[in-house]
Amino acid sequence: MKGRVVVDDQDGKTAANQAGVSVALKGTSKVIGTDNRGEFNIVAPVEGTLIISYIGYKSQEIPVKEIMKNSRIVLEKSMDYLDEVIVTAYGTKESRENQTGSAFVITRKELENRPTLRLDALLEGIIPGVEFNSQDAGTNSSARSRYSTRIRGESSTVGGTTSNEPLWVVDGVPLYTGGTTNSIPGMQNSISPLTYINPNDIESVTVLKDASATTIYGANGSNGVILITTRKGKGAPKLNYTFRSGINKRPTTYLNQLNGLQYLNLVKDMGMMDQLGKLDTNQNTNWADVYNRTGLTTLHNVSLSGSTDAARYFLAANVYDEKHMIIGNTTKRYDVRSNVSGNVGKRLIINSTMSASYTKDDMFNPGNAYFQYSPLISPYGPNGSYIERDPNGNLLQNMPGLSDQNDQKQEAAHVLGSLGFSYQLMDGLKFTNLNGADFTSVNEDMYNSMYNYSGASSNGSAYRGQSQVLNLISTNTLTFDRKIFGGDFDFLVGTEARKEERRSVSATGSNFPNDDIREVGFVAVTSRVGTTSRDKQTLLSYFGRAGYVYDKRYAINYTYRKDGSSNFGKDVKWGTFISVGAAWTASNESFWPKNKVIDFLKFKVSYGNNGNSRFNSSYASGIYKYDADYSYGGNSGTTMTRGVNDGLKWETTKMLNTGIDFRLFERFNIAAEYYRNVTHDMIDNAYVSMVTGFRRTYENVGKMQNTGLELSVNGDIIKKEKFNWSASFILSSNRNKVLELNEDIDRVSGTTIMRPGYNSRSYYLVRWAGVDPSTGDPMWYDVNGNITKTFNTNDRVIAGDATHKYYGGLTNYITYDNWNFSVFFKYAKGGLYFDQAGRNNGLDGLSILSGNQSIDMLNSWRFPGQLATSPRLSNTSTSSIMNSTRFLLDRTYLKLDNISLGYTFKAGLIERLKLSHISVTAMASNLAIWTPYSAKKGTIKNYEALAKQYGVTSSSVVDNTYANMLSESSRVLNYSLNINIGF
Repeated sequence: MKGRVVVDDQDGKTAANQAGVSVALKGTSKVIGTDNRGEFNIVAPVEGTLIISYIGYKSQEIPVKEIMKNSRIVLEKSMDYLDEVIVTAYGTKESRENQTGSAFVITRKELENRPTLRLDALLEGIIPGVEFNSQDAGTNSSARSRYSTRIRGESSTVGGTTSNEPLWVVDGVPLYTGGTTNSIPGMQNSISPLTYINPNDIESVTVLKDASATTIYGANGSNGVILITTRKGKGAPKLNYTFRSGINKRPTTYLNQLNGLQYLNLVKDMGMMDQLGKLDTNQNTNWADVYNRTGLTTLHNVSLSGSTDAARYFLAANVYDEKHMIIGNTTKRYDVRSNVSGNVGKRLIINSTMSASYTKDDMFNPGNAYFQYSPLISPYGPNGSYIERDPNGNLLQNMPGLSDQNDQKQEAAHVLGSLGFSYQLMDGLKFTNLNGADFTSVNEDMYNSMYNYSGASSNGSAYRGQSQVLNLISTNTLTFDRKIFGGDFDFLVGTEARKEERRSVSATGSNFPNDDIREVGFVAVTSRVGTTSRDKQTLLSYFGRAGYVYDKRYAINYTYRKDGSSNFGKDVKWGTFISVGAAWTASNESFWPKNKVIDFLKFKVSYGNNGNSRFNSSYASGIYKYDADYSYGGNSGTTMTRGVNDGLKWETTKMLNTGIDFRLFERFNIAAEYYRNVTHDMIDNAYVSMVTGFRRTYENVGKMQNTGLELSVNGDIIKKEKFNWSASFILSSNRNKVLELNEDIDRVSGTTIMRPGYNSRSYYLVRWAGVDPSTGDPMWYDVNGNITKTFNTNDRVIAGDATHKYYGGLTNYITYDNWNFSVFFKYAKGGLYFDQAGRNNGLDGLSILSGNQSIDMLNSWRFPGQLATSPRLSNTSTSSIMNSTRFLLDRTYLKLDNISLGYTFKAGLIERLKLSHISVTAMASNLAIWTPYSAKKGTIKNYEALAKQYGVTSSSVVDNTYANMLSESSRVLNYSLNINIGF
C-alpha cells in the first residue's frame, strides 16, 4: 500500500509534504520513512494498524483499511511543551521530554516586537546563563561600542588573550564575529558582523551550554554555541510586508552634571570667581542636549515563502535606516536572503542558503569630554556656528562642528551562504554535504579637516583601512536512525574542514593641497605611510555522536570529536573531546501515578570536555618584525619580538551538568540545572626568564572554575477561550574562581586582578574610608585595615568583583480576542561596577575652571562636623580621585526593558481587502531602570540653607547611581510602530 504524509504547523499555511516521517507497523519491528515527497510504500496486513510519528507532531495510529480509502495523512503540530523539538548540532533533533543536554530555544515569537539592530542584545534575560554587556566600561571610547556575550561566565583569562565569546553558527556555517574581544583587526571602529543579520529572517535561536550539547563542536565549544536557524518556506505561496518606524531618545536616567547656577556657586564657594575670565555667568548650557537629538529608525521588509512537491523557498529583502541619537551618526543597511531547497527524485534534496548585505555607517564620536565642558560656555559663536575654543581661548575637544567638518565612514559588504545536498541512501540512512562561506569586506575612511584643531597641524590628515575575512567550511555527515528493541536509536559521523583567513591593509596621509581632496593617494609619497597584516587558521575535524532513547523513559548519548588546529604548537596540534549524557523520564515509568500535580518529571546529567582554539595564530609560532631600523650591511632586516612556544596546547574545559525538569498542574514547566565547568591550561601572555631573549610569551598558565544554578519557569497562568495569560521567568547564578596560576603569580590589569582562590574579575583597589568630618580630608584604609590620609597603591586589596549574585528576566504575554500585550523586565542582584565616568567627572573641585563636574559635588564637605559623602573642594590634588573603592557601585537593578501592544484585524475586514493578515503593534524599549539608590533625591544633607543657592528642590537628583552610568544610559530609549501585512 502507498500513502503520503503532510504536516500542519497550524500557522495558517497549507500543510506541506514531510520527509523522514516514521511509518511503523504496529506489533512488529517493521519501520520505514517517508521520502522527499512525503510518500511511503509498505506491505501490511489489511487488518493491521500503522503508527505514524514525527518528532514535534502528534502521533497517530491508523487502521490500514482507512489508509486504503484515504492515503493522505495529516500530522498536526503538537503544542505540548514536552513535544517541543530542539535542533542541536548538525541537524540532530531531540524532544524536550527525553533531552539529555542543556539547550534552550527561542522562536521568532519571542524575538518579535523587540526593536534592535543587534541579535545578541535580544538574548539576555530570556535565556538562562546568557549575559550581554558593553565593553567600553562607560568611556564612550568608540563611535560604535563593542559588546560581549557570555554563556555561564568567563571560561578563559580576562583581557582577550583567548576568546570568551560563544561560537555563532548560522544555518550550519560559523559566523566571524571579530577577534578575541570582538574587535575587527585593521579597523579604527569595530562594528559587529552580528548587525549584518536581519532579525526578521530568523526562525529560531538555540543556545547550547553543556558538554552533551557542545562537545560535537570540539575546538570552539567551550564558551557555548549559539545556533541561528533562518526561515524556510512551507505551504501555499505567501507574500508578507513589514514596516516599522520609531524614534530614539536619550533615556530617562543619565549622568547628572552641575547646571550653570550650581557650577557658578561652586566656583564662588571655592573663591575662584575672579579666575572665570570671559566666561558668561548667565549662560546655562546642557552639553548632553547639544550632542544628543531625537533619532529616527525606519525598516521595510518584504518576504515571499512557500513550497511545492518539488521545492521550498523563502526570499526576503530588507532596508534599515537609522539616524542615531548622537549627532553625526547614521546607519543604512540593505540586505537580501534566499533559502531554497529542491527535490531531485525521491531521495536527493539540494539545499542552498544565501544572505548578502551592504551596510554604510557615518560616525562621530564625542567621547566623554563634553560631560566636562563648563555650562558657562555657549556652543555657538557670534556667527551662529559651533565654536572650537571657549571665550578664554581654551581648546574644546570633539566639538559638535567636527561632525560636519571631519569624515568617519565605514562601508561593509557581507555574504553568508551555503550549498549542499542530502541523499537518502536507505530508510533511516542519510548522507549530507554542506559547503559554506562567510565573507566580509569592510572599508573605513577617516579625514581630519585642516580647518580645525584635529587636522590643522598636519594640514589635513586621512586614514583608509580595508579588512577582508573569508571563512570557508566543508562538512560531510552520515546519519542513521531506527527503532531498535523498543527504542529509538540514532547515530551521526562526520568530517569537517575549515579555513579562516584575514587580510588587512591601511594607509595614512597628510599635508593635503586643499580640504576637498580627501584621498590618501593625492598627497606626496613622503607624506604617506602604509601597512598590512594577515592572519590564518585551518582546522580539520572528525566527529561522531550516538544516542538511544528506550521507551521514552531512558535516554543516553555519546559524543566524540577530534580536532587539529594550526594555531597550536607543532607537538600538540590535535585535541580530543568526549562527552556522555543521560536522562531518566521518571513520569513515564509504570509505577508513576497518573495525577495532575506532577505529570512530568525528568532527571538528566552530562559530563565531557571542550576546547578553545580561538586566539591569534602567532601565539605559538612567534612574531618577527621587519623594519629598516633592523638593518645589516645596508639592508633592512627582521628581529623576533615574541618567542616560539611549540608546547602551547589546548585550553580544555571539563563540564559537568545536572538537571531536573518537571511540570506542575499541567500548566507550569519548570527546569533547574546545576553546572560545574573547569578550564585547564588557560593561555595568557606570561612573563618568562630574560635568558630566553624575551620578556613575555604565550603559555598555558592555570585553571579556572565556573559553577552555577539556572532556573526557568514558564506556563499559562490563565487560559480561557478568548483570554490567555502566559509568563516566563528566568534566573541564573554563576560563581567564578581562579583555581591555579603558574607559580601563584598574580595578574594585575588596571583596576582588576587574577589571583588563585578569587573571582577572575576581582577588583584590586585601595579601600575608601570616607571623609574626615572635622577637616573634609579624604581617608582610606591601609592594607592592615587602619585609617590613613595618605593614598598608597601598596594598600590595594581585593574588594569584590563584577559578577552578579543572580540575574534574569520576567516576560508576561497576554492575549484577548484579537489583542496581544507583552511586558519584559530584566533584573540583577549584586556585583560591582567601577564607575570610570564618575571618576573622570567627580573631581572634587580639581581643575574646576577647565570644565564641569558631577552633581555629586553638591554633597562635598563644607564645615566641621558635617557627614559628607565627598571630600572638601580643592583646586589642588588631595588624591581623592585616585582609583579606590569610592568609585565602585552596586550593579543591582530592575529594568523595564520592553513593552508592546498589538492588534490583529479580524477575518471579515481582511477578506474584503483580499489580504491574509494585518496586524499593528506599538512597542517601547529601555523605558526605565531602578537601582537601590535611585530614590536619592531631596535637599542637600546638613546644609539646607544652601539649597536655594544651588537650586535644589525636593525632586532634585544629587547623586549618580548605577542607573545613571554611561554603560546603561547609552542604551537608547525607543518608541516604535510596526505594521505587518500578509497578501
